[in-house]
Amino acid sequence: MLDFLIAAVLALIMFSIGLSLRPNDFRHLILSPKALFTGLFLQLFALPVLAFTVTGLSEINTSFGLGFLVLAACPGGLSSNMVSFLLRANTALAVSLTLCNSLLSVLTVPILVNLALDRYAPPGTTAHLPLIATALRICLIVLLPVLVGMAVRYLLPNLARSVRPYTRRGALLLLASVFLLKLFAPVQQGGSALTLLEVRSILPIALLINVSALSLGKLAGMVLRLGRDNELTLGVEVGIQNTSLAFLIAGTFLHNEQALKPALIYAMFTFFTALAYGLLLKPHMREKLYADLTGW
Repeated sequence: MLDFLIAAVLALIMFSIGLSLRPNDFRHLILSPKALFTGLFLQLFALPVLAFTVTGLSEINTSFGLGFLVLAACPGGLSSNMVSFLLRANTALAVSLTLCNSLLSVLTVPILVNLALDRYAPPGTTAHLPLIATALRICLIVLLPVLVGMAVRYLLPNLARSVRPYTRRGALLLLASVFLLKLFAPVQQGGSALTLLEVRSILPIALLINVSALSLGKLAGMVLRLGRDNELTLGVEVGIQNTSLAFLIAGTFLHNEQALKPALIYAMFTFFTALAYGLLLKPHMREKLYADLTGW
């Protein structure tokens, strides 16, 4: 039942993103795609390499290492888009990266997860995700809802405008509910049975990966002179992953509840570290952000 709820929440998140898409928002990105291609490179290549490096140098157990690599394979999600929106960064770039990465995830996730399984599969197993079957499942849960959301916005713009705030907030609330269920529900009901010892083992590595990912966005933006808003957006998109997809892959596709725990720990703090990162780049946004959060 909990696995079905995770899939449903993920589909709602992607539908909400689809409702937010408008071709005119992305005209500049098409004409000047450097920031978009930079973000895709960071998410699809730099982040998995970072996760492989950090977990490889640590003494973390194999299931947790696998979990971090599954998380690194996932695209950004609604939370990362929300941070860019709240901090008045390049929201069109944020949504574009989420959409492009979600489309590409149909192929990239099975490939990256299988590479992770080669490195971190439990001893005595030869588990692999079937490429085509996994791609089809991701397509149904991730890609199809985005296309439906875009179609609703195009065909029924008034309806899309009226339901968009509710789907966004509902998706975030449901995602928080799934997170709490995974954290506190009994193992028999799909809970993770996370222990304090496991938190101590996972949290330092999660923090290191997150801070390094945020810094990658800043560094790439500075080197390529993309501007402060793009630096902020790139860091947030690389630093916050779609944890609901990581839950789905680790728990439902791989049937490995231990590999799900890094995503669970990661989800605890990344929204707040991303906000802190954004406020370091745009300190004048503190009052506006406070007003948005308290008014929301």
